[in-house]
Amino acid sequence: MIASPATIVRALRLPFTTASLLPYVYGSLLPEGAFRPLPFALGLTAAVCTHLAANLANDFADSASGADDLDPTYYGFFGGSKLIQEGRLTPRFYRNAAVGFALAATAAAAGLASVLGRPEALFLFGAVLFLAFSYSCRPLRLAYRSLGEAAVLVLFGPVAVVAGAYAQTGSFPSPGVWLLSLPFGLLTAAILLANEVPDAREDAAVGKRNLVAWTGPARAFRLFAALVTAAYLAILAAIALGLAGPLAMAALATLPLAWWAGRVLRDGHEVKPQLLRSSRMTIILHTTVSLALIADVLASRAGAWPAS
Repeated sequence: MIASPATIVRALRLPFTTASLLPYVYGSLLPEGAFRPLPFALGLTAAVCTHLAANLANDFADSASGADDLDPTYYGFFGGSKLIQEGRLTPRFYRNAAVGFALAATAAAAGLASVLGRPEALFLFGAVLFLAFSYSCRPLRLAYRSLGEAAVLVLFGPVAVVAGAYAQTGSFPSPGVWLLSLPFGLLTAAILLANEVPDAREDAAVGKRNLVAWTGPARAFRLFAALVTAAYLAILAAIALGLAGPLAMAALATLPLAWWAGRVLRDGHEVKPQLLRSSRMTIILHTTVSLALIADVLASRAGAWPAS
């Protein structure tokens, strides 16, 4: 079976890699001193390949559980790629591709560990890779046990940002970096939550107990609002503590977008086509906030204001 480039992009959910790429780039820019391109490239390869492996494993696991079979319509933002249901790719393809990207990520992590002279980095990466696969796959299946959102928050927030900084220095950054990482993780968890609302019925049918299963689709917007509010508060706290510069305030310009995405979740929780708007707006929200924070740290490196 030969898949077209468009099919491969859809299978990989390639556009969603901004959720791992942007926080990693941000973390890479935080340490002072000369930027190191080779460790950056190796770490970025490990991060993105791990993300792609997790995406593929998620489609494989959700098809195996039957969740993706209950609504075979492809929506683009939620419900999986549906390529298995359309008969265009096989579960075996997803399994093998997930393993392939995991091996590529491991090779990049091994190269990074060698360049940094930090063999323990490979063991740390192994733990991250295990957590990424555990989102969907046995034995943990975190997404089925109300822990998927927490795993996403950690992986796409603290883990991605700290990994970027670690790749530059070979050591863990200051505690302030953990605060700086929270907006990335919280907003990625908000994307996940927005995508879980339209899939609530199918997830419940196969025993997938995510947080929307606990709140119910009609009240999930409150949890969405809590995640987004916490992200903004983390940014304000970072500015107040001198960890981020004034340009980070630009992230607050996205407040109307966040409000509108939450309103769509509240008012249209039973209409999947309408919920496409909420998913799209939340992804734009994450990207815009991330770029504002990256612009802030770039300005700091350029000497526009003192580095944190």
